[in-house]
Amino acid sequence: MENKEESARSSDEIHVRLVLAGNPHTSPSAFKKLAEDPSEKVRSRLAANPRLPEDIFKILAKDDDPDVRISVGENPRAPEDILEMLAKDKSEDVRLAIATVSSIPMHLLKLLAEDDNMFVASNAKKTLEEIDPKSDAK
Repeated sequence: MENKEESARSSDEIHVRLVLAGNPHTSPSAFKKLAEDPSEKVRSRLAANPRLPEDIFKILAKDDDPDVRISVGENPRAPEDILEMLAKDKSEDVRLAIATVSSIPMHLLKLLAEDDNMFVASNAKKTLEEIDPKSDAK
């Protein structure tokens, strides 16, 4: 019986942290604590928060979990220096996700269009064509 209670309490705690991570009104001190949360789902939700301070972007952009870094790159408020770092990420999945974000700077999409991974390059070229159909990204 105790295991069920512990499991429910743990699930409730994660739910609360997920809600806090996604709430734009969460305090900066809570953002800092959530950036070190053991759950990658919480950190990923936090990375998508539109009110994330730059220092938290920097922490999450170096997260071990690629899904967290992907969420950082997909956040429309991600600083350009962070996006530049993610465009050169060791994970092909991160670069692939970044290559499909039409709001990232054009020079980063052009960099990704030259990526060694053909899927990353192809997606970046497709994104460039969607932004500027007259571009020579083909």
